[in-house]
Amino acid sequence: MIRSARLLAIIVVCALALTASRAAGQEPSHPIADAVQRPPALIPLYASFAALQLVDMHSTWRALNHGAVEANPLLSGVAGNKAVLLTVKTAGTAGVIAVSERLRKKSRTAAVILMISANSGMTWVVEHNYIAVR
Repeated sequence: MIRSARLLAIIVVCALALTASRAAGQEPSHPIADAVQRPPALIPLYASFAALQLVDMHSTWRALNHGAVEANPLLSGVAGNKAVLLTVKTAGTAGVIAVSERLRKKSRTAAVILMISANSGMTWVVEHNYIAVR
């Protein structure tokens, strides 16, 4: 499973690099001020963050089914209830994306760095969950 998590992370990084390199040479389809235009890498970063949240839920449920205990004190009360955990994860994902969208209007680079950091953190969490199941 660790190999699967690492493979997922490698695929996400390669997809981001490919998307960013292709989009860098394209002209915007409509004239928007440079300060508010979305960097090409943000949409794939948002998608990968959402996918990592789903993989985190799967790995959490799998670890819990094998006797592990939720280490995050904020989620320990809801981790066993799939519907509630899905709701919390969805709201959290939407919140991170909303913060990134607000941030990109001030600093496009900071928004990309935020999402790379969020994806990196979630990749570590997923890997940790799968290690716990070993």
